Amino acid sequence: MGMEFTAEQQQVIATRNKNLLVSAAAGSGKTAVLVERILSRLIQKDCPVDIDHLLIVTFTNAAAAEMRERIGKAIEKKLEEVPEDNHLQRQQTLLYNAQITTIHSFCLHIIRNYFHRTELEPDFRIGEEGELKLLQGEVLEEVLEQYYQENSLEFLNLSETLATGKNDEQLKTAILTLYRFSMSNPWPLEWLEGCILPYQADSMEKFRELPMSDALEHYFRAVVSQWMQMMELCLEMSESGDGPQMYQPLLEQELAMLETVNTCRTYEAFYEKITAMSFGRLPAARNFMGDMEKKQQVMNLRNEIKDSRKKLMEQFFFLPPKDMACHLAKLEPVIRMLVEVTLTFASAFAAKKRERNMLDFNDLEHFALKILVDEKTKEPTATARELKKFYEEIMIDEYQDSNYVQETILNAVSTGENLFMVGDVKQSIYRFRMARPELFMEKYDAYQEVGEKNQRIDLHKNFRSRTQVLD
Repeated sequence: MGMEFTAEQQQVIATRNKNLLVSAAAGSGKTAVLVERILSRLIQKDCPVDIDHLLIVTFTNAAAAEMRERIGKAIEKKLEEVPEDNHLQRQQTLLYNAQITTIHSFCLHIIRNYFHRTELEPDFRIGEEGELKLLQGEVLEEVLEQYYQENSLEFLNLSETLATGKNDEQLKTAILTLYRFSMSNPWPLEWLEGCILPYQADSMEKFRELPMSDALEHYFRAVVSQWMQMMELCLEMSESGDGPQMYQPLLEQELAMLETVNTCRTYEAFYEKITAMSFGRLPAARNFMGDMEKKQQVMNLRNEIKDSRKKLMEQFFFLPPKDMACHLAKLEPVIRMLVEVTLTFASAFAAKKRERNMLDFNDLEHFALKILVDEKTKEPTATARELKKFYEEIMIDEYQDSNYVQETILNAVSTGENLFMVGDVKQSIYRFRMARPELFMEKYDAYQEVGEKNQRIDLHKNFRSRTQVLD
């Protein structure tokens, strides 16, 4: 007897001709559903597809191998039911060459097949991690030595600002961090130049025009909303029969204070309200006879709000907004030099790798991107348009760990209505590798549960854990 799927799982398997985002919680059977969706595409009566016309992107080589094996077993099982099906027999043969792969293996496939559209030699190799790290360190030392010899005032200011100790390790860390961030964006040069913009805003009027301003205000609203939810929970527990009712009047006042903060819509307004926030002293509870656990929970939640507010103050409100804008403007020459040194390092590092006919994972992504997207127009190239016609569907597993370069590459070979993305933002743990879970969340918020072009389906039932764990 075959596996029985829930209504939501069946919907994931059967939905066609649109971009589909599947938010799959841990243990929700996403791999089984993905395999069944692939199988259903191979055996559908109207226009069955060939397995090599599906691009299936997984996060690791092990996951890709497991996916290939599971698809193979599913095809084999189906052939036992219909052994004379020529199309399915063909899929068994095609499976070995099908694009069930990691994003870097797909990029390597693109480069190998279209290397004549790059300046690469056909016998290039992928560098070992240790070798690349050593080369990166050597190049950075050479670049900094060159700047120290030139002894320009701008570079000395940068060095004095960041390399405040006995060595320049902090400066090196800043350069490498900026480099890594830039390489996780499709257009590193443009992204690095954009880093300077916030430091050119010498007034709050100019600061409000920056994308960063909107992002900060959105973040503040999200944090304050979370504070309110926590305070409402405190109030709810204090109002219960066995709760710490003596806390109720103060908690009501503090909730009203948070509601006022939640009306803020500008950086300056948030600064004024959050710096002015004041939490009272909880009344003594010497004769409290209620639930001590509830009392402790109220105290803990309230302390979490206070600690969160303290961190927010340290991160974003350590200066009045006008002073902040002036300080940003003063730092503009330092940031401009940091960007220049980072660009010099990026260019020198790329040249050293080319000398050795060697690529790293960033190179795989960016050379594939160069083949697929025109840097000037940002439009898909002729190669990308060919691949759009070839791939019936692009399926991306662990989508929460994608970055902006990978997103641009896969969009370039998509028709705009054939992306299948599955993942769980709660399991995104690769931000240190420049993963961008916000890509997942943007679609999660934008896609409708019933959408004509873009749809979202939530798989929230857990089939992995025992009933006792779930209860």
